[in-house]
Amino acid sequence: RDQFASLVREVAAPDVGRMGIEILSFTIKDVYDNVTYLQSLGKAQTAAVKRDAEIGVAQANRDAGIREAECEKAAMDVKYSTDTKIEDNSRGFKLQKANFDSEVNTAKAEAQLAYELQAAKIQQ
Repeated sequence: RDQFASLVREVAAPDVGRMGIEILSFTIKDVYDNVTYLQSLGKAQTAAVKRDAEIGVAQANRDAGIREAECEKAAMDVKYSTDTKIEDNSRGFKLQKANFDSEVNTAKAEAQLAYELQAAKIQQ
């Protein structure tokens, strides 16, 4: 655009200068051609920008999906680890309780036998 504006100034300045007018600044409001060359140039650039944008969106979606899958995997790893620890602790508790129950039952049985033995001695 700047190059085009510079060329327009170079071509138009002598013509308007002969009329006693000096170009200090100007604004190009519209540019058109009869064969739509300029419009065709814009289509190629627009298509390239749209393509790049779609590629960027696809890559961002892919990266988001990968990150989401990584987070889900990490959450599942923590859950499985926690479940394993809970089951290990539950198993340990059950084993310890079984040992205590065994000791209690043994003591009860010994007490019962001692009672029966004492009762038998008394009856003799």
